[in-house]
Amino acid sequence: MTTSVHPHPVPPQRADRRLKTGWLAGVCSGLAAHLGWPVLVLRVGVVLLTASMGLGVIVYLVLWLALPLAAETPRAPGLEAAGRSGMRTVEAPQLVPADLGVMSAVALLGAGLLWFVQAAGFGLPPRVLWPALAGTTGLMLIWWQADHISNRSIRRQTGLRRWFAPLTAHWSRVVRIVLGLAGLGTAIGLVVVQLPELSETTRTLLVLGLVVATLLLAAAPWFIRVRRSLTAAREEKMLADARADMAAHLHDSVLQTLALIQRQASDPKAVTSLARRQERELRSWLYGETTDAATVKAALVAAAAEVEDDHRVEVEIVVVGDRDLDPELKSLVQAAREAMVNAARHAGVTTIDVYAEVDDGLVEVFVRDRGRGFVLDEVPADRMGVRGSIIERLRRAGGDATIRSAPDEGTEVRLEMKR
Repeated sequence: MTTSVHPHPVPPQRADRRLKTGWLAGVCSGLAAHLGWPVLVLRVGVVLLTASMGLGVIVYLVLWLALPLAAETPRAPGLEAAGRSGMRTVEAPQLVPADLGVMSAVALLGAGLLWFVQAAGFGLPPRVLWPALAGTTGLMLIWWQADHISNRSIRRQTGLRRWFAPLTAHWSRVVRIVLGLAGLGTAIGLVVVQLPELSETTRTLLVLGLVVATLLLAAAPWFIRVRRSLTAAREEKMLADARADMAAHLHDSVLQTLALIQRQASDPKAVTSLARRQERELRSWLYGETTDAATVKAALVAAAAEVEDDHRVEVEIVVVGDRDLDPELKSLVQAAREAMVNAARHAGVTTIDVYAEVDDGLVEVFVRDRGRGFVLDEVPADRMGVRGSIIERLRRAGGDATIRSAPDEGTEVRLEMKR
């Protein structure tokens, strides 16, 4: 008997704009890829609609605003790192002669159709046509500029500079924006000149309304672009923090247990016990089945007990005050546990002192040993124990970690979190 396997349906791909293969804003290229149509068919269709009362331009501009830019294809990690550091540049795609030939043919077709429709009397009246041409040209110049500013230049700025500095970072951008505003100003001027006789107040209000509406329309793609860029930056930061938390947890649990198993390889019972306990802890962490203590004091005492069992050292712990354990304080307890583990593994002592003081406004934990000590700057960058599992972990939770140590003078780790 055979069993047919039905593949999971592939979710439909969202339409987008593809600048690398587009002529202007990538609208037709993105729609062609989304619909599976030849891109030339869509481009000719836009030209035909444009010759018919300008509908093609309206549809194109609406899609320009509505469709997001296509996501960049990820490069190899080495190339990506080299590009960020400026060691390798990526050239912008250029149109090949065949593309330029097709573009010229389509442009001539559009110009000829527009001339024919206007000459036959089926097109827009001149008082509407010329302001529309000037305004459309100005809008496209400004909108095109907004599409060709990198997300990195947006995220590099802060405050109000994020909204304006990337637009004026190069003289060519300023020239395009000025030319675009000149086109929009010409369109407004042609409309105002053709207005019927109106009172001075009415004419002034109408002109102000046209100017404000035009400026908002011109700035709309830039506002949308900055908003999407900031949203993507927040999502990337959340993902990076999640990866950092996972790396710190794996260092604190799995890697530490593997090191203990290696040291106790001659004792099968101890190895089995360590492996089973680590399996339970990892499953609990992966599936969210946490059994941690509910208060700071209980969590610190439990952490100290684990360090004593794992490393056969004595942890003298004193906790003054107590409060419920929230996610931020949990990070502090995990950092304190890592400090105890480091002291047990590297200080060469049999006793570790832990003192914690908990009140409504501040939580402090001190982990001290009188062992070998070390120089923090000499710790290799790839060692996660101090930087990743203590300093960075507490910083992400809103706290602060201070480490004082010197060779043969012991180590003191001070963890602080304000509430």
